[in-house]
Amino acid sequence: MSKTVTSFTAQLVTFTTPLPVSDVLRRLDEEVHREQSAGLIPFLRSGVTKEAFEEGLKNMANGNDFLFFFQLNHSVWMKTYDENVPTVTVYTIGNPVIAETMMRHDLRASLNIPPRLLILEKADGSGTDIIYHLPSSVMALGDNTALKAAAQILDDKVERLLTKVTEL
Repeated sequence: MSKTVTSFTAQLVTFTTPLPVSDVLRRLDEEVHREQSAGLIPFLRSGVTKEAFEEGLKNMANGNDFLFFFQLNHSVWMKTYDENVPTVTVYTIGNPVIAETMMRHDLRASLNIPPRLLILEKADGSGTDIIYHLPSSVMALGDNTALKAAAQILDDKVERLLTKVTEL
């Protein structure tokens, strides 16, 4: 048995908006086609051809880059300890076609695929933060320039999504 510990520097990005968390979540749901993504996980297990796979994902995404995978609403269980806890929810979003552009270069990138977003209501109700790890800072370890380039494309796509979701 051997064990290796690798140090790396991750970058944490925060988008802050005065929009209420309910508006941010509604906009995010629309952009990641949450309702249309309901069949995503079974579809990923279906074993269809590459062409059918990519076409199915394209139809679910309906022209957008990301699909909804999962939501974990921490504020629900945290209210057991503090009924005044603000909304704290984690969204997992992604697109297997985009993921493949990184994983083909290094399968270890899959540790952070699909990306997660922390949607955090400000305690005073004055707005919302969306916090995430910059994909290129957690997926592209070492000197793999092809992986770094693919991850930077994802960086840009996430930024465009969150700019749209948080703009007034």
